[in-house]
Amino acid sequence: MPHAPQLNRRMGRRKAEDAAMAVLRLAAAGGRRNAARSATVTRACPSRRRLSGSTTPLTTTSTSTTARRHCLARDCARRLPLALGSAPWTERRASYATSTHNDGKSVAVVGGGLTGLTTAYYLAKQLPESAKITLYEGSDRLGGWIWTDRVDVDVDGTRGTVGFERGPRTLSSLHLSTWRFDDLVLYDLALDLGLKIETPPDKPRYVFYPDHLVTLPPAASLAEFVREPLFLESFWAGLGFLLRRVTRSRSRSVPLKDMSISEWLRDISMSRTVGDNIASAMVHGIYGGDIDLLSARSVFDRFYWGYYLPNMGPGVRQMTAREEVLMSSFAKDPQIRRMALKPKGSLLHFGGAGMESLPRALANALEAQPNVEIRKGNPVSNISYDKEAQKVEISTAGGQEGQQTAPPAAYDRVISTVSSQDLARVTGDKLPSLADTHSVSIWTVNVWYPRQDLKPPGFGYLIPRSVPREHNPERALGVFFDSDVGAAARPDEPPGTKLFVLLGGHYYDSGPPPPETEADAVAQAKALLERHLDIPASTPCFAMARFAKECIPQHYVGHHDRMMQADQELRDAFAGRLAVAGGSYSKIGAMGALRAGYDVATQTTGGGGGGVNNGHAAAGAAEAGWFTTGLEHLEFPEPFVGVPIAKIPVRRFKQLV
Repeated sequence: MPHAPQLNRRMGRRKAEDAAMAVLRLAAAGGRRNAARSATVTRACPSRRRLSGSTTPLTTTSTSTTARRHCLARDCARRLPLALGSAPWTERRASYATSTHNDGKSVAVVGGGLTGLTTAYYLAKQLPESAKITLYEGSDRLGGWIWTDRVDVDVDGTRGTVGFERGPRTLSSLHLSTWRFDDLVLYDLALDLGLKIETPPDKPRYVFYPDHLVTLPPAASLAEFVREPLFLESFWAGLGFLLRRVTRSRSRSVPLKDMSISEWLRDISMSRTVGDNIASAMVHGIYGGDIDLLSARSVFDRFYWGYYLPNMGPGVRQMTAREEVLMSSFAKDPQIRRMALKPKGSLLHFGGAGMESLPRALANALEAQPNVEIRKGNPVSNISYDKEAQKVEISTAGGQEGQQTAPPAAYDRVISTVSSQDLARVTGDKLPSLADTHSVSIWTVNVWYPRQDLKPPGFGYLIPRSVPREHNPERALGVFFDSDVGAAARPDEPPGTKLFVLLGGHYYDSGPPPPETEADAVAQAKALLERHLDIPASTPCFAMARFAKECIPQHYVGHHDRMMQADQELRDAFAGRLAVAGGSYSKIGAMGALRAGYDVATQTTGGGGGGVNNGHAAAGAAEAGWFTTGLEHLEFPEPFVGVPIAKIPVRRFKQLV
């Protein structure tokens, strides 16, 4: 199967664009000839390990050039036993640990959020027991922005304990996506940790425009939707897109420059309305960002590449080579396949256990390992490189004011999962490209009413930037109907209406400052709900707010270029021994955090699936993993492959006509 050549990390922009053209020409030339085969990894898959005991390791044979050249780490072979809060994993290394090239080495993970915990987990699972792993977290709790809170309420005569998600409330199932397979990492963790994942059916979704809720298809009939201004104002843009697509169908080329989402949508549709009315609402719900600033290539990558890549027929799906390798690896596990095929809706959650059950389970597993140390309340104050010792040094300051900085600790490798701005601050002037990045802040407001039916049924609604200011003076991004989604709800929870309001985001960067107090944020949320949902602000309720400062990284135009410059800076200043992972660099959100942690850990250990035991070459590849930055996959463009749907057993497909 033809596939794109590897790009040299330091090649010039023009060279990269020429390679992009070659990618598309090769894919187009392959056409139907390649529909019958794909670059996959052949693997004998063992039965799923139990929570105690061990399993037979897998044997890995690569049957494609793609698998050899894009050898992402695969640990389907290491189905290692784990019990929450139990003694250390029994025989957890299987045959993977027979290689001793990493014996006695030390690695530190900076940041105890979901990315950091996942990174440490897969490091502990894949490295020999002689390797020392240290996790640094500046606060006194793990889990980052994920926070499941249970609060005793007494409102208008109704008492009980109500569960609130004060950060991410669900994960995207990705059950229809052949572009991303991050969910397979979640299923692998769930099987390891004994977590139960719930897959609720889809609920109606809404967009507030221009002064009322608009029900989106398929919950709304086509006859209803076409009468809405949201549709009528976007109709001509849709026609413009079709016309543009037809006229350029044989000559579409990847733009030489990165464009903002709004600029790109305007270019392909000859209209601003799709961006203003639809895309801005989507981006508000995910990034809290401004479509005039965010990169179309980075944020809308699936839509972006879907527009330029040639159609390879109904039986073939385009995906990046790294996704194909990850998918092929995990798909060999029958239990992961069953879990991946189970969702019929777009969301996943952990039911009454709440979202925090995931980071809590990861933390419990790590705390049970003798070679893992978790240092909470230890904010990292400086990261530097000792060239003579070839070690990365970490200095910390205690959590209490006035406490002196502790002596630095030296590590063979450090993986930072904190935001790019925070990493730039603690490395001095060594990483200027990361200093030139940005994250937005959001006020989140949880509201619970002891009354039901205060809103329409559904998942919630988003607010595009085109809504007139008089209908959104609070600069809200959207409202989620938590009582309908069901996350963090328990059978004994008193009935009521539970809402989650998002305020600010990019609006706080350019407009008036955010509310100063929690009471001010709650008052703004109540005013918004009165205007949008006809819930009087005086209605008895319980409400609490949280200011999430710099909580969502923004991938501005030129994101890939900045990351490639940061890659070079990491190599120059830290010899590649400092790596990065998380939403500042790749996909944001809980699912993206899991994937980022898995990728950087398995990259560090040199790849999985038995490869480290295949002699000196494999050992050398594993050793090289300690000199990578975690940014290599952001080279532009990534290689693409066409994969027949028969080779994608973790997704459901309608029968082809």
